[in-house]
Amino acid sequence: MATVMTYRPAKRRRIGWGLAVCGAALFATALPERAIADDAALQQAVNYIFTGRIDPPTAPEITDRAACIVELPDRRNNRYVRYYLKRFKTDGAWFSKRYSGRDVLYRLEIEGDDTIVEYLTPDKARVSFGFKSTQIPVAGNVEQTQKALELVASLCPNERPKAPF
Repeated sequence: MATVMTYRPAKRRRIGWGLAVCGAALFATALPERAIADDAALQQAVNYIFTGRIDPPTAPEITDRAACIVELPDRRNNRYVRYYLKRFKTDGAWFSKRYSGRDVLYRLEIEGDDTIVEYLTPDKARVSFGFKSTQIPVAGNVEQTQKALELVASLCPNERPKAPF
């Protein structure tokens, strides 16, 4: 006895929808993993720029990932400092040297078109003042700091001011 294959469009439609749902689920789970990896890489780069370590005991806090805003305490002056990483003009950043005997101390000097650093009150409620340029003491290796700065520039692209017309 021969069996005859019958065409079942409803079954194929179910399989097609099932494959589409599985593909969408795989695609949706891959995007958050990449975002999490980018967030971890950004956090490590920010840590290295401001502390010279990838995993410091008190890491700078990324308060707004979309706007690339970082806050860290300024313990000497009992206040907080807020940096706007998207406003950094990394193509114009440079490292300056300061000699202290045999030791060479480096500073990262960076500018922006708008305010890139703000000094906050201890309760973070008000902005005391802000600047369009800043100097960040380099605690780690200069080359590694430069690589971390390039990574930050790629993950937080610079905001270009809008033309008035």
